[in-house]
Amino acid sequence: MSTAQSPKKVKIGIVEDDRITRMLLVEMINRQEELEFIGHWGSAEEFWKDGRDVYADLLLIDLDLPEEDGGSLIFRIKRDRPNLTCVVLTASCNPQDVFQCLRQGASGYLVKDTTPEELLDGIRTAAKDGAVLSPLVARFLVDEFRQVSVVEAKKPSLNVLTEREMGILQNLATGQSPKDIANDLGLSYETVRAHLKKIYQKLHVKTREAAVGLYVIESSPAPKRLV
Repeated sequence: MSTAQSPKKVKIGIVEDDRITRMLLVEMINRQEELEFIGHWGSAEEFWKDGRDVYADLLLIDLDLPEEDGGSLIFRIKRDRPNLTCVVLTASCNPQDVFQCLRQGASGYLVKDTTPEELLDGIRTAAKDGAVLSPLVARFLVDEFRQVSVVEAKKPSLNVLTEREMGILQNLATGQSPKDIANDLGLSYETVRAHLKKIYQKLHVKTREAAVGLYVIESSPAPKRLV
């Protein structure tokens, strides 16, 4: 009489420097029938010394580790064992941290300020599909992309300037003062000031430096002086 085989357990390791957090995670994992705790390490150095050859399906890695940080550890692990799933477990919701860790090879990013149920769901999803983000992190990323889109949509362009305004801005970018520009272009000083005011308004800037900076960014090669 044949008996059904038990499903294979997901073997999980933990790299976390806070002892209490490690113990809580170990206790939580050990309560799950489909998960198996296989080891924990307090730093990247400890992992490389004692855990490098321990078989795991998934590693939970804190971002803020002593000496070598979690993102750097993930990068090294993925070079050594590309098929090992690494999931960041951290207190940081900074979008830049998320982007950096994903670029370094993390398959997921979970925050510690979440419920045990959400954390377990994230671990299961990462083990199965290889990609997971905490809902809070996902919301922050969506907000970040929205802000980028708004900035790009409002980004000023030199195309809004008239030929005269463009010429004044080009001369301004060479280091000329408004008085020098007026002399070179045969205009009055007040006329040049009025043009500069319109240039600032059209480019949504408030200073000469900001206007010149935008010109330098959008123009190539370097600005030439108009005479």
